[in-house]
Amino acid sequence: MRDKLMTAAEAARWVRDGMHLGVGAGMDMNPMPVIREIIRNGVRGLTLTPVLTGGYVADLLIGAGCVETLRFPQVVLDEFGLAPHFRKWAEAGRLKLLETM
Repeated sequence: MRDKLMTAAEAARWVRDGMHLGVGAGMDMNPMPVIREIIRNGVRGLTLTPVLTGGYVADLLIGAGCVETLRFPQVVLDEFGLAPHFRKWAEAGRLKLLETM
C-alpha cells in the first residue's frame, strides 16, 4: 500500500488557481500549516466555501488575495465581530459574494 502521509507543503501543492476550496470554521477544523502554504504559493482566484461560518482561515485567505468568490452564510471572528479582511474586501467590491443558508 502506498503511503498517504504528506507534508503541509505537499498538500498545498494540490490547490491550484481557480479551484473551489472548502474550509472549516474557526481554528479547530483547519490544517493551518496547509493554509499558510497555500498563501505562500500565491494561489489566486479561489472559490471558498466555509463550513458553518467563515472565520479566521477565510479571512486569512481573503486578506492574502487568494479568494475571488465566497459562498458563505457569514464571515465573523465570533465575539470579535466581522472579519476585518472580509469586511474591507467586501465593501470595496473585490469579492463575488454568494450568500448561502
